[in-house]
Parts: sequence; C-alpha cells; structure tokens
Amino acid sequence: MHEPMVTEFATTDPEQARALIAEAYRDNRLRVRGTVENYRFEHKRCDIGDVQFDFLHNTLTTEVVVQPLGRVVLLRVLDGEIEIDDGISDRRLRAGDVFAGPHPGQGYRTGMHGTRLQVTGIDLDLFTGNDPAQDGRAVERLCYEPVSPEKALRWRRTVEYVTELFSDPDVESGPLVLGAAGRLMAAVALDTFTAVTGDTRPGDRRDAVPDTVRRGIAFMEANPDLDLGVADIARACRVSVRALQLAFRRYLDTTPMAYLRKVRLDRVRAELRAAEPGDGVTVTRVAANWGFLGGSRFSAQYREAFGESPGQTLRGS
Repeated sequence: MHEPMVTEFATTDPEQARALIAEAYRDNRLRVRGTVENYRFEHKRCDIGDVQFDFLHNTLTTEVVVQPLGRVVLLRVLDGEIEIDDGISDRRLRAGDVFAGPHPGQGYRTGMHGTRLQVTGIDLDLFTGNDPAQDGRAVERLCYEPVSPEKALRWRRTVEYVTELFSDPDVESGPLVLGAAGRLMAAVALDTFTAVTGDTRPGDRRDAVPDTVRRGIAFMEANPDLDLGVADIARACRVSVRALQLAFRRYLDTTPMAYLRKVRLDRVRAELRAAEPGDGVTVTRVAANWGFLGGSRFSAQYREAFGESPGQTLRGS
C-alpha cells in the first residue's frame, strides 16, 4: 500500500484510449464502432497500492480484448451497457448492476456501449489475508452474477466512503490507515460477491432481481435532484405504478419513494461531510437542496440511516 495517487485522463483519440487501457488494465486490442469524431474516453483513478478505484466513461461502442488481470475487479454500471465474456460466462450488464468482473486468471473480451463505470481493483494478496485457511481460494467462490440491491447499496457506500476519505488532503494516510482500508475493501468484497451454500443457480439469481428493480434503482440514483413521483419512476422503467411498487416491495421490502429518500439522504450526507468550516453550509440549506424540509422528522430519518445527527456530520467535516 502507498500514499493515494490520483490521476485523470480524457481523450477523443481512440489510440490514446487504447494506450491508457493497456497501461491500466494490461495489453489489449481496442476497436471503436461509430463516427470517431464523436468519440470520448475519460478515466480517473485513485490508487492506494493494493486497491485502485477507477471511474471510466466511454462513448460510442468500444470492443476491447484484454489479457488476464491477475486481480479481482468489481464493477458498478452507472450508465449504458457492458458485455463481458471471459470464457467462463458471457454476460450483458446494465445500469444499476453491481458485479464481479472477469475471473482474475482469464483473459476476456468486453464491449462497452456508451458506458459509465465505477471499477474497483483489489490485489489477490489482500484476500489471502482475510481468510488464511483458504490459502487464497476464497476468490474462487466469487459469484459473477449481479448482486442483490441490498448488497449493491452496501458496496456502493463502502467504495464512496473509502474514496471520499482519501480524496481529502487533510486526512492522515499512513501505513496503518492504508492497511485498514485495504482489509476493509477485501472483507466487504468477499461478503458482497462470494456465493454461499444454498445460493441458487446463476440464472435463478439473475431472475431474483428483476429488470424493473434494477432500472428503477439506476434511474433514481442518476436523477435524485429531479422532482420525481412514483409515476415518473414507473414511466422510466416502462411499467405500471402498481408493477413498480410490487417489485420494490417484494424484492427490497420497501417502496420506490422510500428508496429515493435513502438516495437523497446519501447525497445530503456527502455534502455535509464535504463542507469546509466558514463556507456558510447549513444543515437546513443542504436538506432543502435534496427535498427535505428539515426539522425533527428529517433529523430522525437521518439519524436512523447513519447513526448520528446531520449536525454531528457537519461539525465533523
């Protein structure tokens, strides 16, 4: 592990994109379909050694053939679609899906269709440290289908917590902190992406979280700043309001609007934590920005979600 290194890269040249992908994800063959004049590739990385957090945005349709990565890669599709064929499975993933990427020992082919991705890479040695009795074989129990919405939310919050932590230049990032962060990411990855005894077959797992729920989650997380009602979400999912409500109740034990409230609470917390002393940020103003009227009801919802009051979050920023 080492001090955080943050890099950003953007290009409209497919050849430069190929070179970047080759450096970040091993040698590859890249081909772009469509009018190259409209091509854009963006890549941002926070590298702490044994763990890398990447944001990747690729316009048009791009096909890449990549050599084995030799590490665990965990992805969250923010927008668009991605296809992955690693010789073990051939998958097509959409916005809202959170899943383990290619097997560490397999080369793979991927197709990205106007895709925005959040990618976390973790070295294999970190998994051995979490379960020495397995001698590193814990990685072989990874499930490569999209995880449940509950696990996806927990993974997203963990990634955001660690990346926000190391994006703050005032945060101490000594070897103990870095080591703890690496162990945390490996432990949460195993808990999130490892198949357990009694899991259903991959096809059944895909069916267990219907497209309606995944589309609804992706739409709400992409548009929490809009004035949305349940009918708007249902329209985006191309289903009736009743079908949307039934799907969220059955698979998440919640309602679409309650899920949207959780998404907005996450945004409130992120703004409060990012506030600097003396910049005039107030709990009331931030809450209002995300549709909350403030007061005791908002404070109770916030405390239930995060275990502290919004004022405590602001004062601790």
